Amino acid sequence: MRTAPPTCFFEMVGIGEYYPDLVSGFSMTMGLYLFALFLGLGLGIVLAISRHYGGPIVTRISTGFIEIMRGTPLLAQILLITILPYALSIPAEYTSWQIIVPDIYGIERVVLNTRILLCALALGLNSAAYQAEYFRGALSSLSAGQTLAAQSIGMTKRQEIRHIALPQSLRRAIPAWSNEAVYLPIYTSVAYIVGVPEFLSAATLVVARTYEALLVYFITAVIFLVLVSFITLLLNRIYERIRIPGV
Repeated sequence: MRTAPPTCFFEMVGIGEYYPDLVSGFSMTMGLYLFALFLGLGLGIVLAISRHYGGPIVTRISTGFIEIMRGTPLLAQILLITILPYALSIPAEYTSWQIIVPDIYGIERVVLNTRILLCALALGLNSAAYQAEYFRGALSSLSAGQTLAAQSIGMTKRQEIRHIALPQSLRRAIPAWSNEAVYLPIYTSVAYIVGVPEFLSAATLVVARTYEALLVYFITAVIFLVLVSFITLLLNRIYERIRIPGV
């Protein structure tokens, strides 16, 4: 790891020179989190609609994907997806690429490569399966009378989903969906196993250099706690503003 001038609190506890590495690791964690969250959001909505409104074949495909992703360990999914290119003997020129940019301290960092991209994809697919069930539950909570009313005024199934089902179900799903949004940053730490330089990986490297395991991991846990608390507060504020009155 490269070092930089110590700063503030980290200087006081004796690990200030590794502050840039922790910042870089935290940035990677947030990148994985946001990518997985929004990929899971888009795919989860599609899966929920397919499972709730799809025909026999589409419903079975959606259900199968959801059950497989929810029924197998996240670590196994990440390992499977990240080793897949090598198992398929894909040429190295397609898997050895990487994007390197200097951080705010001028230290060059790998911000994207095949391993990071595949790990983010695995996190997103796993999140999509859980998010799909939150949205499907919200869709199922809508009364049948709304469907009959939509049909009575000549709406097609697509129009009903777009103008009636989705606006209501997305707002109803926020309390349950917030569980996924809150816990997903913690799940990104699994990326450490496959060598992605995220926050936990950076903390582990700092421990290897300083031998301050208790201190570094305590700081890591506190930062995760603050992040999760902030996301929880933000989602609660959003829900209070857009929730359906009386529901």
